[in-house]
Amino acid sequence: MEIFKELIKALTPILKPMGFSKKENSFYLEAGKNYGVVNFQKSRESTNEVVKFTINFGIYSDVLGKLQYDYNSSAKPEVEQCHWEARVGSFMPGSPDYWWNVSTSDNLSGITSNVKETVQSIIVPEINKRLSDEGLINGWMNESYAGTTEIGRFKYLTTLLKSKGNFDTLNQVVETFMQQSKGKPNASRAIEHLKEIE
Repeated sequence: MEIFKELIKALTPILKPMGFSKKENSFYLEAGKNYGVVNFQKSRESTNEVVKFTINFGIYSDVLGKLQYDYNSSAKPEVEQCHWEARVGSFMPGSPDYWWNVSTSDNLSGITSNVKETVQSIIVPEINKRLSDEGLINGWMNESYAGTTEIGRFKYLTTLLKSKGNFDTLNQVVETFMQQSKGKPNASRAIEHLKEIE
């Protein structure tokens, strides 16, 4: 499994200057109390000869985190705890579920530069775009890729809009969502959530 470690080691000098810190197979970018998380996930299908891996990444909002029962301000969030989450393939042409396969005989520097290029051209820009709560709001308002479920997007977006005191937009979001969810299970979930955030 050394290939995988080598690869992560090779990426550290690229991500460090951008402000990322490393913890196991993840890299963290802090902004205020929000986090951008980049996680290298090794497939269970990996063998000693061939490592198969992909990259998951996401944004964790402190404002939204505080509303969750397992909130811990001192712990760095796992990528699964992010409020907006993606796998690298979602931003590739045709949105494939993209995995790299690296065998011990492969030229590691070729693969490393391909992964570096992907991190620099796709992942870091997508994280930077959404790292602030304003960036998350903007993404959820204007982009088709939600990085969460439809009800998740609604809950997170309304919570952030309320925390910013942006009630005009909040009312528009609520109105649109309620019209689209009429008669569906999400409608009652949305109403419950609105009572929670008053």
